[in-house]
Amino acid sequence: MSRTTTRLVAFMILALPLAAPSQAQAQRGDRTADMRYCAKLSDLYIRYVGRSETGPRNHVRPDAVGGTALAQCKDGNTGQAIPTLERKLRNAGFTLPPRN
Repeated sequence: MSRTTTRLVAFMILALPLAAPSQAQAQRGDRTADMRYCAKLSDLYIRYVGRSETGPRNHVRPDAVGGTALAQCKDGNTGQAIPTLERKLRNAGFTLPPRN
């Protein structure tokens, strides 16, 4: 091996552990942002779409798909919950909150 190749390999070995924590932090940050967004969507859904204003005497069937999405959001399964809640809110005529 040439001296340049040896130095390059040594640099890569030393730099690899430095890259892993920043990638993990970025994933954690994305997950936290997804959880916040999912919570916003859940609040909107519960407040405006997922409950009946007709009162307890009216026999309104609950929306199982919306309820499942709410449970998934609460459990941290945002990948499945967010698209469902977005669709439910859009179908009800709502503009989605900013995703940040």
